[in-house]
Amino acid sequence: MSTIVHLKRYKPYNILCFEALFRALKPQYRNNQVLLNDFSNEVAGFQGEKYTDYMVSIYPHKNAHLFRGLRLRLGPYHFQMDTLIVTSTFLLILETKNWKSEVEYDPSTHQTTQNDGSKKKGFKSPVLQANNQKLQLASWLQKHRFPPIPIETIAVLSNSSTILTYKGESNEIQNKFIHLDNLPSIFDQHYTNYTKPIVNQATITKLNHMLRKSHTPYKPDYLSKYGITNQYLVRGIVCNNCDHYPLIYSSRTWHCSNCGKKNKLAHEQKILDYFLLHKPTITNRECRELLQIDSPKVVYRLLNSMNLRYSGKNLGRKYLAPKLEEYPQELNFPMKRNIFQS
Repeated sequence: MSTIVHLKRYKPYNILCFEALFRALKPQYRNNQVLLNDFSNEVAGFQGEKYTDYMVSIYPHKNAHLFRGLRLRLGPYHFQMDTLIVTSTFLLILETKNWKSEVEYDPSTHQTTQNDGSKKKGFKSPVLQANNQKLQLASWLQKHRFPPIPIETIAVLSNSSTILTYKGESNEIQNKFIHLDNLPSIFDQHYTNYTKPIVNQATITKLNHMLRKSHTPYKPDYLSKYGITNQYLVRGIVCNNCDHYPLIYSSRTWHCSNCGKKNKLAHEQKILDYFLLHKPTITNRECRELLQIDSPKVVYRLLNSMNLRYSGKNLGRKYLAPKLEEYPQELNFPMKRNIFQS
């Protein structure tokens, strides 16, 4: 028995770009409730996926291959699966929801309702979401000339305190929309039901390679989505101690003229945020404008100190954004209060 993780779960661009946005906004605009709510929902979803990752990792799978957050292109569109488990006998898609309070699911209409005691809220059916991903994955496999493999789906509630009820009688749906704690027993059922290998090891190896190669992480454009123009953004670097800006660069150190704090590496976060918010490359001239520094030589030294990949030479040199997994993985945003308190 063995499990191989081919695609790890890193903090997604959805969260990285939100954090960069909060750092880039002028302090008086950071407490926008729409931004905070959307950010909080993204973080909650990511935390739920991590809970599912743990439960999947402790189960004794039989030669399984795991892909977390896999996003594939199908025609002009993309589709993404929270978790994909690949075996020689079947494939399994997990769609995770980190919902709170009470959730009711109606199998006949696929209506999904959350009741937090004060109001009811409707959501897209996670069962239908997973089923749609199943259809898309089957089409993707066919397009890439893989033999048809049985595909199962499970919608998972990762919050153990959430009350899940089903409207009407349907034993089948209770294996399709479950609490995270029930996941091992559903795994047992699938491994019992699917015992005959559909594909050989060579095909599994080829499939895993193609899935890794085809993965394209989604990177949102929050400036356009929320209509944020330059008038809302800070020019230069903000002091992470007192919110004063811009910091002044002198004697190879960033200085805050308000509180006196010094930081030798303050430019690094600003440059990473530029990649997340604007575009995946930066030139010396663009970086000078970003950091509010006049000297090309100083900016050249700062950029080179970050060991960024680059293309071109001299005035045509462009420094390239890091890969997703190279960004800091801890939560990092400037607001002092905890936005995750209910």
